[in-house]
Amino acid sequence: MSSTPRMSASTASGSVGQDRTPPRTKQERRDQAEQSLVEAAGRLVARRGVDQTSVADVGAEAGYSRGLVNHHFGTKVALLQRVARQSQLGLVEVVEGLTGDGLESLVVMVRSYLTWIDRHPDEARAFFAMWGSALSEESVLREVFADFDSDIRGKIEEFVRSGQQNGTIRTDTDPAGAATAITGMLRGTGAQLLVAPEEVGFEAACAMCEQFVRRALSVPGASGP
Repeated sequence: MSSTPRMSASTASGSVGQDRTPPRTKQERRDQAEQSLVEAAGRLVARRGVDQTSVADVGAEAGYSRGLVNHHFGTKVALLQRVARQSQLGLVEVVEGLTGDGLESLVVMVRSYLTWIDRHPDEARAFFAMWGSALSEESVLREVFADFDSDIRGKIEEFVRSGQQNGTIRTDTDPAGAATAITGMLRGTGAQLLVAPEEVGFEAACAMCEQFVRRALSVPGASGP
């Protein structure tokens, strides 16, 4: 009597091959390689700074060759510009996620900005290292950070104007001037948290920055926290 071949459970159920992960497309592989290189460059910049980070080092850090870095980005400048933009994403999310108007929104922004730095020191260190490099007049990163800082100041100006309209911020406050001063305070305080974290108390620094904003902008005699 002839025997009938048995089908495996997976064959019988028609599930053969269904558990296999489909191969990545060429574009997906390219995107993954670029992201790995950007992340590797960010780690190196955070540890060594911009000038001490080479294309060869980035390739090695990411597990690729120097040639692949050049293939994807062409130059170190293009790579650093990409890293600079990505380093800003965390702070962009913090700032763009803020809603409301007036003085209290500015106070929340101050703490949120500094909290991001305190909780993401590696990303923040890469950001500050590249921002410092952007101070040079002919820096290839200058435009990237100039645009970013302009957006931050613009957000602060919006809060100041809203506060002036709802009576929580003094009407004699210059929105642009306040935006420049507050951005500078946040940038300087954030840098100190990274350079000397063992000496700069995060909570005390946040509380004092909040107090500065309240005292500088609040309407005299107005009630508040």
